[in-house]
Amino acid sequence: MTMLFLFCLPIFVALILWLWQPPLVWSRRVCLLTSALLMGAALLLLQETRHGHIEVVTFGGWRPPYGIAFAADALSALFVALQTVLLGIVTLALRPELHGALSVRRAHPLALMLTAGLIGGFLTSDLFNLFVMFEAVLISSYLLLQVPGTKRSIAGALPVIVINFIASGLFLAGLGLLYGMAGSVNVADLAEKLLDAPVGLRRTALAMLVVAFGTKAALVPLCFWMPASYPTLAAPLAALFAGIMTKLGVYALLRIHPLLSMDESLLTILVWAGGLSALFGVLAALSQYEVRRLLSFHSVSQVGYIVAALGLGGDLGLAAALFFVLHHSLVKPSLYLVSDELERRNATRDLRTMDFRKTGHGALALAFGVAAFSLAGLPPLSGFFGKLSVFRAAFEAEAFLLLTLLVVASLFTLASMLKIWRFAFAPRPASEEAPAPAPGRDNRALGLLVALILLLGFAAGPVYTYALQAAQQTRDGSSYPSAVLDAPGMGPERRS
Repeated sequence: MTMLFLFCLPIFVALILWLWQPPLVWSRRVCLLTSALLMGAALLLLQETRHGHIEVVTFGGWRPPYGIAFAADALSALFVALQTVLLGIVTLALRPELHGALSVRRAHPLALMLTAGLIGGFLTSDLFNLFVMFEAVLISSYLLLQVPGTKRSIAGALPVIVINFIASGLFLAGLGLLYGMAGSVNVADLAEKLLDAPVGLRRTALAMLVVAFGTKAALVPLCFWMPASYPTLAAPLAALFAGIMTKLGVYALLRIHPLLSMDESLLTILVWAGGLSALFGVLAALSQYEVRRLLSFHSVSQVGYIVAALGLGGDLGLAAALFFVLHHSLVKPSLYLVSDELERRNATRDLRTMDFRKTGHGALALAFGVAAFSLAGLPPLSGFFGKLSVFRAAFEAEAFLLLTLLVVASLFTLASMLKIWRFAFAPRPASEEAPAPAPGRDNRALGLLVALILLLGFAAGPVYTYALQAAQQTRDGSSYPSAVLDAPGMGPERRS
């Protein structure tokens, strides 16, 4: 029931908001209440799955693989919890006086529909239903990109539509090949049936899925849609996109990892796609002066760390990928909210025309310092432990060239964060009279994110232990299939 509640509640509330169209203050309160309820349910799901237990819910009374099923293990419960937390923070950050009353009114139901699609994607045990959830997420994201209603937002949506349309076609083609070989698209069922499939066909089908998921995660070279689209969004929505939406592609790669392990060449491709994304993404970020565009290229770079760790495999690699997902899903939204405040105070998006005297040196500078230096990987912040876990996985796998790429990318990440600090926060000589600092505003959402970043750094040990347990369960290759395929329901009995 917990999984059904998590999936159905945001859909139900979104429909109510569309049909009722309440006053904006009530719309915001309803969204915040919904977020709180979802967070409570997500914490319950985390508790239910923390000791290796797998929850399964079947639809229509048919057992998998003949029917549709939701399944929650430690991996999926973690991603669901992240999404609910970010939804609450983004709802808190979306304010009509800053982002426009009409934009906020339009964003509330769409953010809830996006949440439903993401939660459905994290919970489904069926690849075709994962495809359906991908499309639901993409439709919601297309509409959210149009919320500002500017020429730039319309132009920014075009590459998102085109590249994701191609990726969806590859996803569907790969599913067709898998179904032709195994007669099933259930992840648990495929883990057993693909062992006897023709190697060439199996490799082709899985390669299509890797390209599709890698595109949706914005890996190099198919990443140009992200820097074109994210800067057009209202900053809180960009924070939601950067925090979790691209992680659906990462989650899909993690979920099919036992299938990818049947062909080590695909994991090798992921390792180098991740390493090159980490390096080229941060190099592109260094050349930018628009804050949000710079941060968008950084998302490409940081996802590269995650995918490289995933490709390394093993318990250490998957645990490092999971810990890095947690770290990045908190740090990047924080930086987008800081960029929103910088742009508002300076009335510009260009770092070169920002004035540190308008920015101030108080809470905003502290929030930026915590998030930026965590992204760069400085101790004792969460980014240090995230990068250390990835470096350790690369060292243990003797991938020394990859390790070198990631270390160099980390140095450039620090340089790009110092670039923002230099233009926006560091005192500089100025001949003209000092302008009055822009008034601050309610930054509770940013404060919550900074507190979570610090908490993740202080609790890195227990969190990494959870990530390691989730990684071991994901790699097991037997517990998840057994739990899903042995679920009660109608249909032929499972053959042993």
